[in-house]
Amino acid sequence: MRNSTVVCVRWKLTGRLEVFVNLGKLYSKYSDSELGVSRWTLHKKSLEKSWQNDTVEIIKLPIF
Repeated sequence: MRNSTVVCVRWKLTGRLEVFVNLGKLYSKYSDSELGVSRWTLHKKSLEKSWQNDTVEIIKLPIF
């Protein structure tokens, strides 16, 4: 049974990986321009399949 999810961000230039508990926490640290995508756009996408641009790759993963 799935309890929760996390949002993982991989920065393509450096390879750094960051984990956030939700999109709100992600956007409290980074702006739309830093990520290259708006919060509204990501909210509408299925992040289980991942989303990426030239700057970042973002995926939502379950935590068991």
